[in-house]
Amino acid sequence: MRQYKRIGILGGISPQSSALFYKKIIEKHYQKYKDHYYPEIVMFSVDFGKLKDYQNNPDQTDYINELVKGISILERAGADFAVIASNTPHRVFSEIEKRTSIQLLSIVDSTANYAIKNGYKKLLLLGTAYTMKEEFYKNGLKAQNIHAVVPSEAEQEMINNIIFNELILGDVENQSKNAVLGIINKHSVDAVILGCTELSLLITDRDTDIPLIDTTDVHAEATLNFAIC
Repeated sequence: MRQYKRIGILGGISPQSSALFYKKIIEKHYQKYKDHYYPEIVMFSVDFGKLKDYQNNPDQTDYINELVKGISILERAGADFAVIASNTPHRVFSEIEKRTSIQLLSIVDSTANYAIKNGYKKLLLLGTAYTMKEEFYKNGLKAQNIHAVVPSEAEQEMINNIIFNELILGDVENQSKNAVLGIINKHSVDAVILGCTELSLLITDRDTDIPLIDTTDVHAEATLNFAIC
């Protein structure tokens, strides 16, 4: 029988994406093995409202502490390694990693590895305002010789509003879909990073001919592969 490491998922950032991330791991296992011997999974769902408040503070100490606390709970629950089922907290991934004793898998690394595998060199990065404005994602890709571009500031604000006012609530609006597709079609890139795990609720491969890197899907695949002993 296959042996798995126990997976720890830090979720709740947001609940919509966490549920989708868990579901994808299970589906991918079944697609690969056609059985129900799924890996053991422990999930801790953080207080999303508290984290949203903390991430708006110039001092990120409380934000980091809350994420580290969540990882520590997963470790005490027996997780052998952990993943964060959200892109935005990876802005402080290196700080979290320094303060945890179990191994963490980075969604930025999973995305970069997927881009390398498919020969993508220039990517459009979509996500929350933090993901698009800050350098953590761009620098992670640049380290692998991948260039990331982002929409204009006005477009970034619009995408951020769609994420927080609609997608986090499970609300998918055709008007918002068309607006994001309009932004995608303006750029000449090899692929588009759906760099917020909720964006895969809005945009799928059926909506555009430009390849999409669904970070929820890519990170779920990497998590399942890493779990195999």
